[in-house]
Amino acid sequence: MRKRAFRAVGLTTLLVLAGAPLPGCGIQETGVVGAGRPPVGDLLPPRDSRVLLFFFSPDDELLPVPRIVDVPWQGGPGSSPSEGEEASEALSPLTAVTALLDGPNKAERRAGLRNAPSLPRGASAVDRVLTGDSTVEVRLGLRVRRLSAPARDQLVCTAAFAAQTQGALPVTLVGRDGRLAPADCSLRPVPAPAR
Repeated sequence: MRKRAFRAVGLTTLLVLAGAPLPGCGIQETGVVGAGRPPVGDLLPPRDSRVLLFFFSPDDELLPVPRIVDVPWQGGPGSSPSEGEEASEALSPLTAVTALLDGPNKAERRAGLRNAPSLPRGASAVDRVLTGDSTVEVRLGLRVRRLSAPARDQLVCTAAFAAQTQGALPVTLVGRDGRLAPADCSLRPVPAPAR
């Protein structure tokens, strides 16, 4: 009988201790502590070695996709840039539109990115891209009126952001069937917070 009483007292003591807070863990509760703004950084590669292409996601959303492009140095044959000399200035809008018409690369296709179905595949479709202070003109060797609205959006956004970092210039598409009215890119960059 004594063993049962000892077990009952031990079990009761154990249950009381289990319900009590454990002292001595050393961590005290505090409120939310402000630590300042989150760090902000430009994660895109430098503008002189990348183009910003606009492809469609698997959800049919138009997305900007940065792509690194090798820029050959513009010096003479067999020469290389001197120390401190740049390989090239920013890539031209023609380079960006040509890359767009070539379509997504292997990694971009694996990510589900694609061109609009009516956008022709092949760099030969673009004749030239002319940029001015207030406009961009993309001349294509095809009928631009047959392009769907999504295909036009891809061309307009790619050319606008290649010509200006904010993509705010209107773009005119010109083809064998005439000229379309100037259009603005429907996407605008989100302003980065002040540093």
